[in-house]
Amino acid sequence: MRIPSLFILAALVLPAYAASQPAIEVTFETKTAADNTAVPASTRAIRTLGFREMGIGPALYIYSGTAAPAYSPRGEANVSRPASHYIAAKAEDTGAALYYVLSEETPNVLQFGALADSTADGKSTRTPNTPAHDNTTAFNDALDFGKGVFVPAGRYWIAGTLRILVDGTSLYGQGPGGADQGGTELIFGPGTSDCIQLGDGESQLRWGKITRMALSPRLRTGGNAIFAHFNYQLVLAELRINSPYNGIRLFRGIGFMLKDIVMSGIRAGDGTADGPREIGYGIKFAGAPELYDKNTGKKVKRDTHVLYLENISFGSAKVETDPTNWTVGLWCAENAASVNGATIKNQNVRHGVYITRAPDVDPADRLLVPDGYRLVPAALTASNGKTYRYGSSSYPAEPGTIPIDNGHFQDLTLFYLGGDFLGGEYIYNDCGSGIAIYNPHFMRTYQGNAVYMGADAKDMSVYGGQVIGAYKHGFDMNGERWHISGVQIYRHSLDAANRRAHAGKYSAIHVGSASIGGDIVNCKIGNEPPGTTNRAGNTVRFGVDIEKGARSTWVQGNRFDGCIDANVNNQAGEESKAGGNLMGPTGGK
Repeated sequence: MRIPSLFILAALVLPAYAASQPAIEVTFETKTAADNTAVPASTRAIRTLGFREMGIGPALYIYSGTAAPAYSPRGEANVSRPASHYIAAKAEDTGAALYYVLSEETPNVLQFGALADSTADGKSTRTPNTPAHDNTTAFNDALDFGKGVFVPAGRYWIAGTLRILVDGTSLYGQGPGGADQGGTELIFGPGTSDCIQLGDGESQLRWGKITRMALSPRLRTGGNAIFAHFNYQLVLAELRINSPYNGIRLFRGIGFMLKDIVMSGIRAGDGTADGPREIGYGIKFAGAPELYDKNTGKKVKRDTHVLYLENISFGSAKVETDPTNWTVGLWCAENAASVNGATIKNQNVRHGVYITRAPDVDPADRLLVPDGYRLVPAALTASNGKTYRYGSSSYPAEPGTIPIDNGHFQDLTLFYLGGDFLGGEYIYNDCGSGIAIYNPHFMRTYQGNAVYMGADAKDMSVYGGQVIGAYKHGFDMNGERWHISGVQIYRHSLDAANRRAHAGKYSAIHVGSASIGGDIVNCKIGNEPPGTTNRAGNTVRFGVDIEKGARSTWVQGNRFDGCIDANVNNQAGEESKAGGNLMGPTGGK
């Protein structure tokens, strides 16, 4: 329905056929009513009081010409705008086409037909016992239109995938508290696809941002809450992510900032006490193997670099004592580098920080092996018995091939990594290098060590903080060049039953036979000193247990108290040294 209005807009330029008429603004109840409707030829603006109904999505549309408006996303040639971006009207006297484009540079999803009418389980609050309105198209139309897309408070049902594909696009709400607390909440329907995808993987997406909303993907049985594919300087902030299948996947690109994110009820992950069948994650930070261009043979870098984290919390849907719980907080895999962060908390997950090799390259995985590429061995053994690396003159790179070769993860620095009730390790470092943790607080593990360093890992340091209530060893160190300084390690197995069962089995710090160049300095090991509050019987067999074969371990300036068999058990002989330590009583007292 058209509502009469005669606002003069004299400053606007008129087309020739309307030059003698005063410019006016016309008002309609809805955008739907305005589309394909005749208006005075001198109409310079159309105001709508709603998109489908009055009061929901009011907007102002400005005259753009007699041809369908075009725009240039990402610098491409002009393409036609979706019809949701404009009103197509016609002149009353001549029937000529008149087009009016939404004027806001920062659009509101309601202006594209979104409705915040969903309950937590996807039912409509407007029409009982019917599905809520699917907002997938409305949101994607809005994201395609503007650089900043506002989502007002309310609960929105999303059946499909939201896609951010234009540089500089922001999706922001009215707060992460959820609809019941006056915030913005997106409820995602059943399926296995990602909830929000940033980038198409072909062109680098720059300066994307999602902030100030709650995401609820609990009905999904696959995919990620957020998947960033080939991004540059992405910001995710002030988000609450409830019960995702997997949380956030960062794949290829450089410069990711994640801040003030609470993620609970992560549901993927399955396995046994011996290992995973599937790994679920809060954040997965990993790259892809390098490729060779199918036409030129030139190497294409596909790594992932630079992640900054601040105030991030992870929680699993399974309890920490469940051996099938293979959900991890932060998963860093090969072909990725440089993570820095502060205040990372984990609860109920298997591992807090999980640093591993990349999984085997599946030639059917389009993310890892796009069309036109094939797998080749990373090295070739010739008839003369010599081995040649892929890309060398004796084993030249062929166009369209990819070597089965990955670079180890490197460079992670975290300030205050903590939590409570973990199934496995707070840090599980299988093969990473350049790992530094400052002031950790590791409280209670129920199936593993507090910290594990594998034989292929290098250059790892832990400074300050506490390790309390480890299920097995406080530290199990098997790599090359590591340093533990100023850490309090005591009261293994806080659970009374576990404490009795574990008495004399594990050590505060275990040094494996493959270890090379480890330092243990200025630590408090074993039990709280005599006379302090909460002093309890110790369970560790040795304060430091150094296996035969370990090389160049230095133990100095530490305080030991209450270890059962010995404070330091050095089976490596002269290869390891201990000196200047304060040796308290043994016997578990």
